[in-house]
Amino acid sequence: MFGFTHGFPSDVDILLVGPQGQKTIVMANAGGQNKYSVTNLVLTFDDDATSTLPIFSQLVSGTFKPTDGYAALGYPDLPFDFPLPAPAGNSNSPTALSVFKNTDPSGIWKLFVVDDVSGDTGNIAGGWSLTLSIAVPIQIARVYTSTVVSWPASATNCSLQSSASLANTWSDVTNTPGLSGGRYYVTNAITGASRFYRLIQRNP
Repeated sequence: MFGFTHGFPSDVDILLVGPQGQKTIVMANAGGQNKYSVTNLVLTFDDDATSTLPIFSQLVSGTFKPTDGYAALGYPDLPFDFPLPAPAGNSNSPTALSVFKNTDPSGIWKLFVVDDVSGDTGNIAGGWSLTLSIAVPIQIARVYTSTVVSWPASATNCSLQSSASLANTWSDVTNTPGLSGGRYYVTNAITGASRFYRLIQRNP
């Protein structure tokens, strides 16, 4: 969120809704119970951030966990439903971006912003954006007595791993990947046991 300005940011509630209908409150009742005005802040929300937004002190630019100040103050059931066109029943939305994990990100993402008390104004002058971490799809095909596992060549620093069971330890597939048609591929002989594959990204 870029260029957030408001005379009383604690009045501002923000709801993010994904294309598949999952929703989360990224900000509500944060930034001080007194009138701490803010100007031109850049706020980034990340489940892995080290801290939440301040509840009782002034907001500053930075990276924070999604924060519902109502819940932090001991009022998790306090209703503050966003009006239409926001989806119904949003006051009980979780406060974690993990609600979007393993969902299809394709489609329209929506951000709903409400000032729940009159008397102050604000804006998000620079708009907002999403940075999505998308798992790389692998494809598995049978060719005679072998399986061919492939993935996009754009997925760099990745290793293919296999396991006889999802509950077992994963090990690296040591076959050197080939490259064809913009995809890496590894060919493995089919054995009698089940075999599972996954692609993991190594540190650069």
